[in-house]
Amino acid sequence: MKLFLLVFLFFALYCNVLAYNYLVVAPVFGYSHMKFMNKVADTLANGKHNVTLLQTYIYEHWGKIRIVKNKNIEIIDYHNSENVPSNEQSASAFKFFWDNEIVNNPITGAMAPMFILYNEFKPMCDRILTDKELHQWILSNKFDGYVAESFDFCSLYLGDHLKLNLLPMFSTIKNVPGSHAIGEPSLLNYAPSLYTNFGSDQTVWDRIQDITAFTSFHYAFSNLFERQYRQAYDLLNGDVRTWREILQTATYFFYNNNPYIGFAMPTLEKSVEIGGFTIDPPHDLSLNEEFDKLLDLRKSTVLISFGTVVQSADMPENFKSGLIKMFAKLPDTTFIWKYEVEDAEFSKTLSENVFLKKWIPQPALLADPRLNLFITHGGLGSTLEVAYAGKPSLMIPIFGDQMLNAKMLSRHGGAISYDKYELENYEKLTETVKEAISNKEYNKKALLLAEILHNQPIDPKQNLLKHAEFTAKFGRVHALEPYSVHYNFIKYYMLDAYAIIIIFFLSILYVLNLIIKFVYRKIFKSKRKTE
Repeated sequence: MKLFLLVFLFFALYCNVLAYNYLVVAPVFGYSHMKFMNKVADTLANGKHNVTLLQTYIYEHWGKIRIVKNKNIEIIDYHNSENVPSNEQSASAFKFFWDNEIVNNPITGAMAPMFILYNEFKPMCDRILTDKELHQWILSNKFDGYVAESFDFCSLYLGDHLKLNLLPMFSTIKNVPGSHAIGEPSLLNYAPSLYTNFGSDQTVWDRIQDITAFTSFHYAFSNLFERQYRQAYDLLNGDVRTWREILQTATYFFYNNNPYIGFAMPTLEKSVEIGGFTIDPPHDLSLNEEFDKLLDLRKSTVLISFGTVVQSADMPENFKSGLIKMFAKLPDTTFIWKYEVEDAEFSKTLSENVFLKKWIPQPALLADPRLNLFITHGGLGSTLEVAYAGKPSLMIPIFGDQMLNAKMLSRHGGAISYDKYELENYEKLTETVKEAISNKEYNKKALLLAEILHNQPIDPKQNLLKHAEFTAKFGRVHALEPYSVHYNFIKYYMLDAYAIIIIFFLSILYVLNLIIKFVYRKIFKSKRKTE
């Protein structure tokens, strides 16, 4: 018995020595961003590491939600004691994206969200950068890895100020200025912008728009990061590096991209694609009795959710009208609609096959074979969930990267990309929904993509875990940093070298031209003398 206890204690101590200590900073901003960072914490904790989750509350109304499942994670709720945004402010901040020309323009569509985000993040940014007690607590815990999302760069500025081992994350498929900062080639010719066609259908006008859109998004995100840098620089008395330097020297940059869903593009070893690590195994998902009964009501069932940042309740009336008429045209289909408010008057306008729910178990519903179609805004979290579930989808992007996600998934053949302004065209909407449900090709191709994802050679969870462990052990690895990040514009694109080569060949052509003229004149003069 004593021998058994000694062996047990030895292995317990051995495992504890191998465990790393991670601090995961998760802004409480939108459900998808919360889920992304909470799942990072779960993945690290499930890998037998010590994880502390610091939740910085941008919006207080998300505080009731607990996403992490590993009970060993220490959760610290960090609130902004002053100027706390209310539920109403957070809900209304983005509702104009439903129907506003600003969103549809490649330039203003990129800039508008960044200005909003800066103002929404600023109070919490001020607090975490000036809270000396927080700084001392972080340093006293001697974390091996500091995980933060680069969507809100303030957390990374704090980590850099405290000289921590940084693991920057990004919850979308690519961060244009971030990719450029670490030395990745341009995404042009590899992925479309938010507003253009892609592939063989792309015109010269599409390519011009691609350049405009990529430049706009590069400037928009860079501007957000720069404004937060100036904020951090002032509050930390200059003891902080620029966002470019932070990303360049971090061991890795983690993206929520999956190569089997996303667009094929050149990457560096420094870029780690972890898209899909948030997906739970189907056997971990279960439906309660209420939703189980809803799925049995009719021949087919459709789930509708437009996410948590832009809400269904804020949808313009003409869009709602198109949906209401579509519901009535399809009486044999049950529609489960995530609708954020209880509105008795609005409920009266709906046919009996429509059920409004303030909350839905989305992953569990998508995993159920009785669900036939998912109508979604195309947020990356929902895009990955429906892809892994093998369900056909009707993607109606509203703003931001949702347009790109819709193109990304629809090219696999199991999804349809649909213009939000066509929601009021109930006849077209009805036919599109009917086509997505009845045409088995959508289901077949969606299932094929799901099978590919579930059998991909490198598991996204393990990809995240192994690279995080490597970072905690070794820190910065200079071999992963291309020297091109130090080049200026002329050097990077080798304009000086090309100029010299062009001048050299032009000089040769010029000399050859002189020689030919000289020879021609000699021959011509000789011929005239002979005559």
